[in-house]
Amino acid sequence: MKKRNLVAVLLSTVVLGALTGCGAENPSATVDDFLTAIQKNDLEKAGTFVKGGTESLTTDQDATDEELAKTMLENISKNYDFEKLEEVSTNDDKAVVKAEITSLDMGSVMTSTMAEIMPLALASAFDENASDSDKVFEEMTEKIMIKYMTEEDAALATRTVEFNLEKDDEGEFKIVDDENLTEAVFANISQLEDMFSEEEGESWTETEATEEEQPEQTFEVLKMVAENKKYETKPINVTLEEVSFKKAMNVSEDQQFDINNMYTDEPIGEEFNYFYIKYNAENTSDQDVSFSGISEIVLFADGKQEKIDVAYDWKDFINSDEAQDPDYYGAISKVGEVGVVIKTDPSKVEKVRVVLSESIATDSYETLSEAQSIEFEITK
Repeated sequence: MKKRNLVAVLLSTVVLGALTGCGAENPSATVDDFLTAIQKNDLEKAGTFVKGGTESLTTDQDATDEELAKTMLENISKNYDFEKLEEVSTNDDKAVVKAEITSLDMGSVMTSTMAEIMPLALASAFDENASDSDKVFEEMTEKIMIKYMTEEDAALATRTVEFNLEKDDEGEFKIVDDENLTEAVFANISQLEDMFSEEEGESWTETEATEEEQPEQTFEVLKMVAENKKYETKPINVTLEEVSFKKAMNVSEDQQFDINNMYTDEPIGEEFNYFYIKYNAENTSDQDVSFSGISEIVLFADGKQEKIDVAYDWKDFINSDEAQDPDYYGAISKVGEVGVVIKTDPSKVEKVRVVLSESIATDSYETLSEAQSIEFEITK
């Protein structure tokens, strides 16, 4: 998913409806009533003081999740406060009124959400078996965003906002739908938009037309190494469901950027080879166990080796699977996926070594089983 599209997903969750109503002949009174309505989480009333109604408070006209919107605005209203209303200017049909507002720092919420969701977005792009991935991704984004909004120590922002007002056909002042109105409700959200506008200008030069023409990302299995191999690392049983060499094609520039900056020392392009493992790990005991899954991969070719430290060197770019959490509380199972960029030509690999991590008792730190090394000979 493109970063710019991710921002759209985050912002598209804010929708308040479509109502119109009356304002006031006094611009300061309009602003006061509007802020009071936001403070009281009365969105219908707030919309009566905005030019264009509550639709003007939406950040994406295509958003439809009203329940999420209510949750968001409810949390914004909880700590919403304002003071120092001042009429800056009044000129016939226009006016400017400023106020000092303190409320939930939505810029901070969105930034934290982005930091957590981006690795998941990257991982989902390489999940060939994912269905309805956009919907699932959007649902995850909403949950993460609400988590940061509802934290007890969620950051607040105090800022001075100047409201622009214009008289409507009935001679009543209404607040103009502009970036100042957005700032009044969603503190510091413009910082996030500015950051991505800058990044797009500097790094992503493609046009919307080019983006639409971007070929679909595809994958090719170059070599199947193993399938459905079972191993015991008591009390954890591991099934390597798929071990293979793969080639990714038509990789977007955004995904290339993220992989190059986070998961590999060797820059990739729109095509690259990677080593892939899908596995299931099951705790066969009632004991709480820590197990990190695949800890190391070594490729042997032409008298040389390529070693990839998976568990501790942040080389796994498919990092949204449940096995990323090493804690197994009792008799449970988890599915894990590993994807690591490789330099070695898959056609030249003679042997592969996969190392399963040790198992440790969570409470006592006792080693229950040592790391297990598994080797696969590659037939030509």
